[in-house]
Amino acid sequence: MTRLKRSPRPHARANAGRSREVGKAALAPGARDKLVKTHCCFCGVQCGITVKVRDNSIVGYEPREEFPVNEGRLCSKAIKRYKQGAYPDRLTECLLRSEDGNFKGIAWEDAFARAESKIKRIQEKYGSDSVAFLGGASMTNEKAYLNGKFARLALKTSNIDYNGRLCMVSAGVASRMAFGVDRSANPWSDIAKAECVLVAGSNMAESFPILTRGLWESRDSGGELIVIDPRETAIAKSAAV
Repeated sequence: MTRLKRSPRPHARANAGRSREVGKAALAPGARDKLVKTHCCFCGVQCGITVKVRDNSIVGYEPREEFPVNEGRLCSKAIKRYKQGAYPDRLTECLLRSEDGNFKGIAWEDAFARAESKIKRIQEKYGSDSVAFLGGASMTNEKAYLNGKFARLALKTSNIDYNGRLCMVSAGVASRMAFGVDRSANPWSDIAKAECVLVAGSNMAESFPILTRGLWESRDSGGELIVIDPRETAIAKSAAV
C-alpha cells in the first residue's frame, strides 16, 4: 500500500474551555450563517453544540450553553471537528489499488459492483455467516436499525456487532451486577456533589474531558478522589488514593 501524501495541518486554536471565540474566528465579517443545534459525536458524553452552516458546510460553532451536560464547554476534539469535512486529505472518491501498488480513482458504481461480487464469491464458498457486519455506537437509532436490516436481509448474516463490544459491554455487565442497570445509574451532575468518587480503569482526562470538571468540583468541595488504573494518568496524578 502506498503512503498518502500529507497536506499541512490547518491552523486551529485549540481551546478546551468556552467555545465562543474559536467559533467566531472561523466566520467572515458580515457573513450570515444558519445555526443548527446538535451534538458532538466523538464520545458517549454527547455534548451539546450549535454548528454554523454556510452553503451546506459547517464553518464554525457557537456554545450551546443551555445544554446541561457541558453548559457550552467543548474539549479539543469537538473544537476541531468541523474542520474535518473540508480537510484536504479527506477522501472524496473511491480508490482501487492496481498491480503496481498505486491507487487510481474509480466510479462509485464500479466500486459497489466490485464489493458486491467479492462478498458473493466469499459467501458462495463459505456460507452467509462468513461475512460479518460492524456498526458504530455513535449512530442514531434509525441508522442502527437500517444496519441491522442490511446485515440480516441483504447480507443474510447473523454476525452483526458494533464497536461498543470492546469498550462498553464489560462496563455494562458490571453496572448491571452492581446497580441493576446496564448504564449509568445516576446523572453526570451527581459527580460534583459526591463526597467520594471512585474511578476504575477510566482515563477521563482524555476520553471524557468535559466530565473531569465534576471531579474537580467534588474535590474543591472536600470530596475524595480514588483512582484504580494501571497507568498514571492525569486523573490518577490528582487522586488522593
